[in-house]
Amino acid sequence: MQSLWLLIPLFLFLLLILPFIFEARVSYNFYKNFGTLSLKLWFIRLTVITFKVKGKKLIVRTKNNAKQIEISLVGPEIKLLEQFSVQIKDKIKVKKLEFHSRIGTGDAFHSAMLSSLISILISMLWGYIKNEKDTALIDVVNHTEYKEKVFQISLLGRVSISIFDTLYSFIMASIIVKKSDSRKGYVSVKN
Repeated sequence: MQSLWLLIPLFLFLLLILPFIFEARVSYNFYKNFGTLSLKLWFIRLTVITFKVKGKKLIVRTKNNAKQIEISLVGPEIKLLEQFSVQIKDKIKVKKLEFHSRIGTGDAFHSAMLSSLISILISMLWGYIKNEKDTALIDVVNHTEYKEKVFQISLLGRVSISIFDTLYSFIMASIIVKKSDSRKGYVSVKN
């Protein structure tokens, strides 16, 4: 019976070490100022939200539009997210990246030029990511609309990271932000 109790710490240890594979799908339409975000862990859908940009704020709604949250794009929380992204950047393993776009200006020539420019810029960005994370599968799909006005982009990213690396990166980011705030004389107050 005692050996069964040893399985619990072993399970928790494996949970910390084994990588979790997340899939994020982000789509945004610039003309309608409307976007969606979907997050999955393995095959389990975690959340689906819609968002729009209003000035320096991001307005986020849940799937059933039951709850609306306004997130400021400036402030101390953004400092923590920036530092967290710096800390976690090398620990994330990129499995797959896809970029889809539908671009049209109403004029065939301008649509083709804009579409190819965006395709080239995204290919350059994907090339940079491929040099940094050589295990990534990368794809660019570009659709040009010659007669209608549309500017819609969509990203799919599949990454893996362990819980231990995530916790470590968050703790280090928190410490660095607290130290930088204390050096500047700011006091963080949380509600």
